[in-house]
Amino acid sequence: MDTGTIFGFIAGYFAAIAGVFLLYLPDILLLVALLLASGMFQLLLLPFAILVRRLRHRPEAQVDSAWLLERHR
Repeated sequence: MDTGTIFGFIAGYFAAIAGVFLLYLPDILLLVALLLASGMFQLLLLPFAILVRRLRHRPEAQVDSAWLLERHR
């Protein structure tokens, strides 16, 4: 096995890696586009989520916890 064969194998491995990357490049781009779109959608819905949270918020009852410190007789 001479140097040219080893360099040929190395070039073949790099070509295979590049081919697999190019094969899955549309899927990677679609995934990135979907992630960006979902992030934008969440930013658009954030004011409505805050509004719904404020409308559903109930005032908490005033609880006096002084009975915990009293002695039981």
